[in-house]
Amino acid sequence: MMGTATDAEGIDRPVFVLGTGRSGLTPLMDLIAYHPAFAWPSQYNDRWPNVARVSALSRLVDVPPFRGPWKLTRVVPKHAESYNLWNRCYPGFAEPFRDLTCGDVTEWSRTLFRDAVSGIMRYQRKPMFIAEYSGWSRIGFLRGIFPDAKFIHVVRDGRAVAHSYTNVEWWNGWQGIHRWRLGMPDDDVLAKLDHYRYSFLALAAVYWKILVSNIAKASREIPPEDLLVVRYEELVTDPHKEAQRCIEFCGLKDDRGFRRHLGTVNIVDANTKKLRIPPWRESLDSAQIEMMHDLIGDELARFSYL
Repeated sequence: MMGTATDAEGIDRPVFVLGTGRSGLTPLMDLIAYHPAFAWPSQYNDRWPNVARVSALSRLVDVPPFRGPWKLTRVVPKHAESYNLWNRCYPGFAEPFRDLTCGDVTEWSRTLFRDAVSGIMRYQRKPMFIAEYSGWSRIGFLRGIFPDAKFIHVVRDGRAVAHSYTNVEWWNGWQGIHRWRLGMPDDDVLAKLDHYRYSFLALAAVYWKILVSNIAKASREIPPEDLLVVRYEELVTDPHKEAQRCIEFCGLKDDRGFRRHLGTVNIVDANTKKLRIPPWRESLDSAQIEMMHDLIGDELARFSYL
């Protein structure tokens, strides 16, 4: 029988799944978060961040009626980014203007984060913890709190991500570079943006460029065995293979229940099929694609998209 965490010292190798946003965090978490070893923050932790015992609701997914596709319905507790919970631990976690680093960690914030994670594990009765977040890497910050943390970086073709950004209202690139929280791009990038008349698609491509470069740079500061890169394109091609690779990376074993869960998750390749919006290759013309190659070609090549 698996043990449970009883205090903040019982946290062992927490796993954080990160990406730029619109990169495939949700489908990967749909696959791996329901391994029987994992506790995770849910939408209810986000709604009531001060009430640790609300995490007990997440045990519903272990009850037979909810072990199938029902676990992914809206009212059932589901893994969530839960920024209200993390902002309670550190008010700038959700939307800092720069990446958070180890130097931003205080003893008080360390205590709050570890207590929050420990509480979720205790009430969910699970021995390990997994959570997702998007945007800045926050790798240095989280390793300052959890020195043995492991990270899974989900990366998706920047052309697809840029197209997706321009189809959601909440993307703060609509406000322009002087209002978004990523800081000013380099002079050469600014010159290119000016050349393209600050096209919103160009801004979205630069948005991805800044964040994916930040994650790549921060990733070089941690031991290779603590980082796994998952390409969205490989995830949607063979979801079960990538899920198994992630579980092995986390030091967990496959089991019958987990394999049964994998069979209940339907993964749609949004790069080739319509999922709320048409695929990027069907929506963008050749001039727009060439513009993005000019802006983010180096990063696309780094992750083998060019």
